[in-house]
Formats: sequence, C-alpha cells, structure tokens
Amino acid sequence: MKQVLIYILFTFLTLSVQAQAVKKERRAVQVVPQQTFFINGGARATFDGKSRALFNFTLPPNTVEWYYSFSTTKEEGSNAAIGLLSQMTKLYDPTGITAFATNSILTPSGSGVCDIYLMDKKNADIFNDKVENWRTQYFYKGSGSRENFKNGTVQVKDILSGNWYLGFKNPSATEGFAVTFEIVAIVEETKTVEKTVNESKAEMFGNLGRKAYEKGEYDKCIELNKKAIELNPNISETHNTLGLAYLVKGDYISAIDSYSTSIALFKKSDNAKKMFADAIKDLNALINKHGQLDGASDILEMLKTNK
Repeated sequence: MKQVLIYILFTFLTLSVQAQAVKKERRAVQVVPQQTFFINGGARATFDGKSRALFNFTLPPNTVEWYYSFSTTKEEGSNAAIGLLSQMTKLYDPTGITAFATNSILTPSGSGVCDIYLMDKKNADIFNDKVENWRTQYFYKGSGSRENFKNGTVQVKDILSGNWYLGFKNPSATEGFAVTFEIVAIVEETKTVEKTVNESKAEMFGNLGRKAYEKGEYDKCIELNKKAIELNPNISETHNTLGLAYLVKGDYISAIDSYSTSIALFKKSDNAKKMFADAIKDLNALINKHGQLDGASDILEMLKTNK
C-alpha cells in the first residue's frame, strides 16, 4: 500500500493543482417580457380596434425547450401578473434531469376564450391580413398552438431556433378581452469549471481502486475507493466499484449501501443511461466469474428497475 500512496503522490505532483472539467448547465432566459393588450370581438373590430394581434420573437442560441404562459380578462385596463421567468427560475433543475409538470406554473384564471397560433413569417402575414377569408389559408405549428384557451402554460420542444410569431385571435363576434402573455426559453450552456484539489485526488484514488478491482485485489480496491469517497462522495463510479468489491467479500449490507448511492448519483448525471448500462455489465461479468454471490440478483434488479 505504501508503494501505491507514493505513486499517487508522484502522479498528483506532476499534474496541475486544479484540473478543469466541462459542465453543462441550463437556465431560464426571458424571450418576450410580459405583454398586455386588448383584442375586440370580430364584429366590433370592423368599427373599433382589432380582433387579432401578432407578436414576433427570436429563440436564443442553445434553446432546448421554451414556454409561454397566457391569461385573459374582460377588463380592458387590467394587467394580470404572470411572472413566468421568476417561476421557471425557481422550478427548473439546472441539470435538466428532473422534469416538472407545466401545470405547476401558476397563471391567473382567464375569463375570455382565445385562439393562439405559432407560425412562421409567411403564415403570420396571412393570419394578420385575414386573407384566409379569401380562401388563402394560414398554417401553424400544432405543438405551440392552442384554441379555446383561457389561461395556462404551453411547452414547446420541437421548435428550438429561428424567428417565429405568436398570433392571438378572438373567436367571439362581440366580446372583447385583454390578453397577458410571457415567453421564456431554457438554454443549455457549456461551462468550464475548476476541480478542487480533493476532487482531483479522489479521481486518482478511484482510478487506482478500479485497477485493483480488475486485478482481483479486492481489499486494496475497498481501501482505495473508501479514501476516494472521503475526498469526494459524489463520484458514482467509485461507489459502483466499491459495491462490486463488497459483493465478492460477502458484505451484503455494504454492497447494497454502495449501490444505492451510485444509483442516486447515476440519476443526476447527464449520461445516466450509459452509467446504468455499464453498471449492469459490470455486475453480470462479476456473476459470470464468481457465480450468484449473495445479494447480486437483488442489486441487479435494483439497477434494471431504476435505469
């Protein structure tokens, strides 16, 4: 073990004190701030105001999905509070792993029925000029469009770049209402972050622990990986390797504990699918080599259920 520690020290001193790591992070970006406007019924619009409104917007680079919230009220001077950006900032997981339901975003109750269409410029021009009345039809994207909509939030995941329009139409002939809406996009950014000294050391201990496992040196594997976890408890592969070694040693409780932690960390990863697949492959290889070890089938089931 002394030789291993000397090797670690030598390796560490030949590296920079702080290594770099690439991290992907998501955040909410306001595309269109809250807007409020009034649209008349179709018949009244002939004499006073308009029954349609059109808003142009451009999705920011690296958009992975976007949302708009919407509400209506009968009072022309009203200004309903949407607060979509602040709500999204609080609700959205920066890693993008934990999803949330759009109905968790609160919008004021609506009192007027509105049709909303997501369109490109060509169809937006047709919509705005009402030329469909002359047998020229406009087309819209169904994923971002709603009809007979009073209030709520719409999520769009299939249109992620470019210049687009939201067209608002009052289907009523006589009743007008005020519309309030807001658009927010989720963008994914790649950042370079500095690893701490302990994080870098933990990786080296973990790598050596994996090599010890592959050589069949299970006691050394456990010792090295436990040291890695002391330095950084958030490396999922380290817990996975430690679980494998515990299974060989017949320590069922410690194996379950290690795998429970690794599964929780897998789920937080951007590469969860591959991590689960690799863990299942490792465990199957161990079973093929040593037979059905105590607890191995239970852990295999845990991995398959959670992947």
